[in-house]
Amino acid sequence: MDSGAKISLFPLILAICVAVIIISIVIVVVILTKKKKNTRINVNDDFINELIKYYGNKENINNITVDNGRLKITVSDIDTVDLNAIKEKSASGVFVTGNVIKTLYKLDSELICKEMKKRL
Repeated sequence: MDSGAKISLFPLILAICVAVIIISIVIVVVILTKKKKNTRINVNDDFINELIKYYGNKENINNITVDNGRLKITVSDIDTVDLNAIKEKSASGVFVTGNVIKTLYKLDSELICKEMKKRL
């Protein structure tokens, strides 16, 4: 009797294991899809071109990096930078030290940095 009971439980156990694996895969796919949606930000050409203009155009920008989540741009001439326009686009103000401007944007600073570098 015992061997018959074991044989009849095997398909049920197998079905449960397969169901758990499928549910786990679906959960992982949903989590990864949500993360991609959250990190995928539409930084369009107009936004990047405006930023370049606000920083005094391509000729004025010497270096672009990201420092602690802030976009860090070194410029040749700070007087050609439109700090008020940059402040309007920023999330928490503009920090200026010499010719270095640090700004935190609501958007992904890494992506903005990458897109600005493409255009320089």
